[in-house]
Amino acid sequence: MEENFYYVELFELYKELLTQKQRESFEMHFLLDFSLSEISEEKGISRQNVNDAIKSAKKKLDEMEDALKLKAKFDALSALADKSKDENTASEIKRIISI
Repeated sequence: MEENFYYVELFELYKELLTQKQRESFEMHFLLDFSLSEISEEKGISRQNVNDAIKSAKKKLDEMEDALKLKAKFDALSALADKSKDENTASEIKRIISI
């Protein structure tokens, strides 16, 4: 379950870099909780094609995070904001990372 949450976070950061097929399959499976069979029926493609699209989306998300490290940077900034004793600074950091 924690792995799914990790990929959902990556998806929110990098979804525009995925193909439409990857984006739709990932969204239906992870955000709308459709099974692979339900997605294949809805999209009119094989279950294997759905599985392949999701696998390739996860691979691309991993590659993007490895290259850009946006999630790691957001997590570090969030932790910094949580530790900050200056409420204005903490609020500003949280505002910036929520854009």
